[in-house]
Amino acid sequence: MKPQYSALLICLFALSAFSCRSIAGLLDKAGNVVDGSAFDKKKVTTYKIDETITFRVFSTREGENHSEFTLKTIPYLKFYGTAPDENGIFSISRVHFLFGSTYGWLEGDIDASATGNFVENGSSTVYFFVKTPIVIGEITSGGIRNRGRRIYGEPALTELRGRWERIAAAVSWMRMQPEHLPDDTLKPQKDFENYWQPILFPETVRAKLRPPSYTALGTGAKDYAYGAGIRWNAAYTRELLPEQLRPLRDNGSLFRDWEESVEWFYVWYYRSAIETLLGN
Repeated sequence: MKPQYSALLICLFALSAFSCRSIAGLLDKAGNVVDGSAFDKKKVTTYKIDETITFRVFSTREGENHSEFTLKTIPYLKFYGTAPDENGIFSISRVHFLFGSTYGWLEGDIDASATGNFVENGSSTVYFFVKTPIVIGEITSGGIRNRGRRIYGEPALTELRGRWERIAAAVSWMRMQPEHLPDDTLKPQKDFENYWQPILFPETVRAKLRPPSYTALGTGAKDYAYGAGIRWNAAYTRELLPEQLRPLRDNGSLFRDWEESVEWFYVWYYRSAIETLLGN
């Protein structure tokens, strides 16, 4: 499977000392440094759209005009593209992500393509709409801070692309489960985590939250595997997941992905709902 799919602020090592709101603010500033947007904007005009979308038109010191927009519910994604033309048409060219956890952060730029329409009259927004589905391409640049490691360049790209491949495979399975089919309404991220973590990783939650099938399976030593410092119920893995995903749970790599970038699971799981919010 090959899915078609970007500095660092001092003191980020102290993330655990801040509230979640403070962490989000620090990470947003870190992302601005890495993707260059903190330095190259000469003039910025900001528009609030229905309290859910912030759309910005800016020019750079080189005289180029661009657009950027974010959704209030997923502030760790920024969509970049061309400035609206005389007819209000703009193009999306990349998505910048910045995911934070207790262990650090990871961020990157992903090629993307779509067109939208934005029309304004003075300071009054008239119209905002993403007209076409957002086609996701490759991760083109990125950086990782994880438990003291700082990774950039090709090593970061290799790690990010591998993680993206694993998450995309897991989410494809999640979205196909008849009893867990997502609708086109974006649920709060915490609700998503509380629902899926006991199913995917029951070993990491309290016993009363675990699925009944977890405790009913795997009573002998041969029914367990070890990875990421956790003893995984391999019998439950075999019952739950298709063959290609089982090693990822049993060796702990899928749980590491969840721990360090659960937002990635969330936005890909709800990608249809996000496009609906944007007007698609």
